[in-house]
Amino acid sequence: MEADIRLLFDSPVAAVRDFRCRCRDCGVSGKEHQDHFSIAYIRKGNFRFNVFRNGLDAYSGLFLICKPGYEHTVSHVHDLPDECTIFSFSASQAEELQGMAGAFNWFFRNPDLHSILIKASPETEYLHHRIIHLLHRPRYAQLEAEQLIAALLQALLTGEGMLPVPLSDRSKRHYLPLIEGVKAHISTHYEQDISLTGLAAMSHMSPFHFNRMFRQMTGTTPYRYLLDVRLREAEWQIAHSSKPVTEIAFATGFNSLEHFSAAFRKAYGQSPSAMR
Repeated sequence: MEADIRLLFDSPVAAVRDFRCRCRDCGVSGKEHQDHFSIAYIRKGNFRFNVFRNGLDAYSGLFLICKPGYEHTVSHVHDLPDECTIFSFSASQAEELQGMAGAFNWFFRNPDLHSILIKASPETEYLHHRIIHLLHRPRYAQLEAEQLIAALLQALLTGEGMLPVPLSDRSKRHYLPLIEGVKAHISTHYEQDISLTGLAAMSHMSPFHFNRMFRQMTGTTPYRYLLDVRLREAEWQIAHSSKPVTEIAFATGFNSLEHFSAAFRKAYGQSPSAMR
């Protein structure tokens, strides 16, 4: 497979690479050996990830988790170029990840399963978004990058582990890229006054059609997705800054401290001040 692969980050915690497909003819790749335990977030595109007799339908908005020691091939589903963020781990790190994978013990314990696809949640997509933006800065703190990667792994491996919902080729080609663009917009502009009509206009859909397609693609509503992103950003600032709780509430898009405190307590089981 022809691709541009760039190393973005390398530390004892993980190596992070940016993968961008550059194939001119959308065929089947040669056999590639999986040397490391890896987790890839699919940012764009749609491909079939073939391991032995299993073919996984991998498309944007999913995490592809792969054990080491196996060969695979990749085949393109359509002409949209594939883009992924690949997190690679050493053997000792993989053992540690296996120990924290409460929701995925069935995967690690099954020797016949080599790869799985997991649907991203608002929290894991938010954390991936923060990691990518951080690693593209000219200068950043290594500790912050490592903490974000650790938070992503914990959220991914200990979460509910939602399996992807099968989508039609038309949905993957037409609607999925639009919804992914909306999610990226929310992750970048969560502090703004975002409306359903504004998000629908970005996708060139009516508000009702957009609301239905967003829920079908993500499993949640646009408002719930926005709220989850705001709460995750607020939780990160509470844990890693000395800003007053009131300032954090308004900086993350909440209109009142009361609404922020109630939503935070419901999500995390304690008040913002108690978490700090």
